[in-house]
Amino acid sequence: MKNVLKSFLLSVLGLLFFVGTSAQKSKAGNSLLWKISKKGNKEASYLFGTIHMICTEDYFWTNSMQTALDNTRQLCLEMNLSDPNLITDASLMMMDLSGGTLRDYFKNESDYNLVTGYIKDSLGQELAIAERMKPAALQMMISMGVVSGPCKETVSYELKLVEKAKTKNIEINGLETLAEQMEVLESIPTDSIINQMIRIAKGDKESDEDFGKLMVAYKNQDLISLNKTMEKSMSGSGTDGKVFIENRNKKWIAPMGIMMSEKSTFFAVGAGHVYGLLELLKAEGYTVEALK
Repeated sequence: MKNVLKSFLLSVLGLLFFVGTSAQKSKAGNSLLWKISKKGNKEASYLFGTIHMICTEDYFWTNSMQTALDNTRQLCLEMNLSDPNLITDASLMMMDLSGGTLRDYFKNESDYNLVTGYIKDSLGQELAIAERMKPAALQMMISMGVVSGPCKETVSYELKLVEKAKTKNIEINGLETLAEQMEVLESIPTDSIINQMIRIAKGDKESDEDFGKLMVAYKNQDLISLNKTMEKSMSGSGTDGKVFIENRNKKWIAPMGIMMSEKSTFFAVGAGHVYGLLELLKAEGYTVEALK
């Protein structure tokens, strides 16, 4: 059960790579790492775009990234993964307490058998647990299985950053609670969630190709290509880019401003958020600089 909870928490962080986002334009340079400064703030802060799960052999961490983290006094993720209550909260939030089961959401038996077979055989998850999970939570775990499938081992940027922060003994915070992230996930229509499960279980080559392109763009620190691929992925998915990205970005600016005024902070959020946040920060009078 603990492995299921860990997978679920990482899946929540990875939501933008599978529900997509609207591409946001920027004339700024291309990088995963940005220096943020403003007159009146004593120290600079940094914004880093993550991908929550990546094959171990594809993971990279540059000297500039390490230097930026070393120069800060606080790490802020989308969600505080160091919160000791997170596992308990997740165990409650991912389960469907309505009394229904996964079977209730499928229109025919063959699709249900296809998806449950995939969960058992490809993901190695216990059906007794999967049957009681909310469709949104289960779908994200299935999507993460697509990522980890080709990998001998995977690594999470967020968990790596938490380890580094603890080694430095610096404070760790989050921009959202788990409940807030689950609310965003559950805004996806259930029918769309079930249909995506079925596509993945059948073998969605287009999704595999899109994710491959995302990975290439990420490793090249090419946010323009990454956002274009995400925009294509969102088309016809039944999701709302404003809910998943734009509205959340706007909500994050105020707490980010407070944190940066108090101490130098290393913000690490999904790479699809970076352009939008940069534009909002510039509108608030911040200077942003791409670092390689």
